[in-house]
Amino acid sequence: MRIKYALKFMFVLFCVVTTVQVMFIGVLNLIFGADSTMPIQDIIRFPIVSLASVLPTLIFVQGKSKITLTRVETIIRSALHLILTAGAVFGLLIYFRWLDATNAAYIIAFFLVVYITAYAFQELRDRKLAKQLNERINAFHNAENETHCD
Repeated sequence: MRIKYALKFMFVLFCVVTTVQVMFIGVLNLIFGADSTMPIQDIIRFPIVSLASVLPTLIFVQGKSKITLTRVETIIRSALHLILTAGAVFGLLIYFRWLDATNAAYIIAFFLVVYITAYAFQELRDRKLAKQLNERINAFHNAENETHCD
């Protein structure tokens, strides 16, 4: 992944994660009937957690020297990304005292849903791009073959 693409993706992911956090808190308040007032510190902390959760995406940035990654490199980077993202998110949640024994299962489930959804979104987009590139390559080869057959 190039840095320009990574930064664009990180911005979109940041917006999505922030929005989903707010919606998640709203749903939890509805389910548990909690007080809906929120201190300004918590509102400021949402984007901080979101930023910390998208920064590990930079692990997928690679230099111009290497165009493709091997399957093992991709798996290692993905595993490292999950570990760094989970560490950053859960570290901040513990630091902000948002994670305790009563809500840990909900927050872990929420994290996994958001992580898997973002990963699936990126994978689908990458496959669509690969399909488009393959179609263009095939069209080029077909045109080239028709020229040589004449």
